[in-house]
Amino acid sequence: MAYQALYRKWRPRTFDSVVGQEDITNTLKNAIKRGTISHAFLFAGPRGTGKTSCAKIFAKALNCTNLQDGEPCNQCANCLAADKGAMSDIMEIDAASNNGVDEIREIRDKVKYAPTQGKYKVYIIDEVHMLSMGAFNALLKTLEEPPEHVVFILATTELQKVPATIISRTQRYNFKRISQTDLEKRMKYILDQEKISYDDKAIAVIAQVADGGMRDALSILDQLLSYEKDKVEYDAALEITGFAAKEKIEQILLAILDRDAGQALTLAQAELKNGASSKNILDELIDMATAALMIVKAGSDNQSNFLTEDFIAKIKDVPDQRYFQLIASANTALNDLRYTNQQQIPLEVFLVESTDSQQLSAPTIQETEPASVSNDNQQAKNGSDLQAEVTALKKQIVSLTEKVTRLGKKQTSNSDRIFHLDNAVSGGKIAKATQETAKTKKKPKKVRNNKHADEQNRKQVYHVLENATKKDLQAIKDVWPDLQSVLAVSQRALLDVLEPVAASSDQVVMKCKYALWFEKASSDEDLLGILTDQIAKFTKRDYQIVLVPDSDWFTVRKEFLQTHREEMLKRKQDSSADNPADDKENEVVKKAKDLFGDTVNVKD
Repeated sequence: MAYQALYRKWRPRTFDSVVGQEDITNTLKNAIKRGTISHAFLFAGPRGTGKTSCAKIFAKALNCTNLQDGEPCNQCANCLAADKGAMSDIMEIDAASNNGVDEIREIRDKVKYAPTQGKYKVYIIDEVHMLSMGAFNALLKTLEEPPEHVVFILATTELQKVPATIISRTQRYNFKRISQTDLEKRMKYILDQEKISYDDKAIAVIAQVADGGMRDALSILDQLLSYEKDKVEYDAALEITGFAAKEKIEQILLAILDRDAGQALTLAQAELKNGASSKNILDELIDMATAALMIVKAGSDNQSNFLTEDFIAKIKDVPDQRYFQLIASANTALNDLRYTNQQQIPLEVFLVESTDSQQLSAPTIQETEPASVSNDNQQAKNGSDLQAEVTALKKQIVSLTEKVTRLGKKQTSNSDRIFHLDNAVSGGKIAKATQETAKTKKKPKKVRNNKHADEQNRKQVYHVLENATKKDLQAIKDVWPDLQSVLAVSQRALLDVLEPVAASSDQVVMKCKYALWFEKASSDEDLLGILTDQIAKFTKRDYQIVLVPDSDWFTVRKEFLQTHREEMLKRKQDSSADNPADDKENEVVKKAKDLFGDTVNVKD
């Protein structure tokens, strides 16, 4: 006999063998025992949760001649024929390939005929949401008032696509995802029956990947058995599923909590090379961080979620806020994976961001006075105190204004290198920042005259574009791979998000893919200094770096072309004057266009 997949071989044959859907199976059994059979059912839920299996068991039970407490006996002629798919009164229809009006009309014409073997004619329409609107309309009347001997069972994974007029004519049962515990228990039972040894950690990995679907779990298990016929091992499960080893995830999480970006990146990159995916690493980090947070908050010493014996002792002193921010950043990285083909970049950005003390420990603004001040204390404030606060406020405003002016006039090396299109602060925002600073009585933060700096930086970018050549740009691109070998592990991610787009003899414009990295690189003089030194080392020439956000680069280039068009045309005319041969060639082209119009295509 040909090999049969595990999910087909071990498909449930009774309601009691359906895993994780006890409420639904008990309701269907009671309906059969009491004889309260509806004319139409709608089974909705995620894939692999037992919808089609329950539909087949229910259809078999309706026609069983020897019911056993609401269960089919699986021994009578009707049950045996139903198991083999040879019972003419049970018809299973795939709506994905039979979704037209003609197929539904054929069903409508045949329902009036009485069953030939059993008591009911049962129509199981799988993936019913795939029916066309015309097919749904053709089914409406028959579904509402079918003959007494007909039962419809509709199954779908996308309930929102089923018209409300169909749903209202059926009894709806919502199938839920199967818990990881139930998945593991069922897989272990099957492996015991098949007399195959297994590793508990491997079964746990498969259950986690299956995400609540029994069919997915058994398919992965089947694939793993093809890889290792006689046993199910943990390492093989990691290779097949693309998950990282749990002990490695623990090490990455500890490195993040210790703010060790280099160690976290090294461990993550090693797991990526071993076959783990960025999505699975992020998923596992979220699961482990959530489990750690629950242990910290609940004060429990439940070690079952971790492998390392002293792991709980290492994480007990970590503040709750660290876990909240880590989980939020990981979810953001998971969302970013959908919009990029370079799957490792969001993971690496997350690891660097989550280990950055500035990102994860932002200072909390505290009021000078408590939030709830009693009315008596408010009334006790005398005029001298008020006058002192007004005086202090005036001094801070004057100090802030002087710093803004001084910083606007001072052109630091960083302001010459960094270009930012949208960081100008309006007068209203500066005033608001001044009020908040005076209110908190803290040392005012340094504020740049961003409008003045932007004008200077825009001129810097224009200067690069005016003198840019392909030769200089190619020189930068040629040494770009060499930089990977000299930068530190925590700095290599910078090269993945930067791209040189224009270069002159002494300056280079680089666009940055992510806003987070643009802000980080713009404020990190040491990082830019290292990159500048390494470029000079390989190219034997000093280049000044100008950073531009990826989303702003095309706008800057377009503005440059528009504002310098006349100057570029003039240069071209001057060049033509120096080369009469070019003028002669241009006259030939002009004459050809006068004769033949715009159809002339000039090729060098």
